[in-house]
Amino acid sequence: MRPWPALFLLASSLAQAYLPLEAGRAWVYSDGTVQEVVGRKGEVAVLEYRKEAPLRRDRLLLKDGVWLLGVELPRGVFAYEPPLLLYPARLEVGASWSSRGTFQGQKVALSGRVEGVEGVEVPLGRFNAYRLRLAYTTEKGGASLLELYLVPGLGVVRYLSGGRAVDLVRRLP
Repeated sequence: MRPWPALFLLASSLAQAYLPLEAGRAWVYSDGTVQEVVGRKGEVAVLEYRKEAPLRRDRLLLKDGVWLLGVELPRGVFAYEPPLLLYPARLEVGASWSSRGTFQGQKVALSGRVEGVEGVEVPLGRFNAYRLRLAYTTEKGGASLLELYLVPGLGVVRYLSGGRAVDLVRRLP
């Protein structure tokens, strides 16, 4: 599994104003993926992604935006040095950001842009959402692009990866 796509699903929560990341909160998506906040201590949240079995856990710092500290994968725990900025503290149409670091000895870069605000209908309802485009690249030529729809106070209601839409179907509690 690539180290980054899943992290955008809930990490895109930005700060508390966009999505409460209290322990026990969970999101269920149409592809069967469940994301749950399994730990929270101060400004650090641990977000688990699972589909039948746990796939990964992301450690997020919620300070002046959302920062990716590291990930726990089945083969070990790996840090980003320095942490990557996933999202700034404030979203505005046209805003862009970028962050660079090292992951498992490889240079990586993350960039994002708020493309606009759009109406989107998913099984959970109809919402006005920020449409964000995120790109992750590695020095060895790896590249991934993700488009997601973020509703403040709720989270990511849809994301597109590989041309396929995955929708939020339920939020707990």
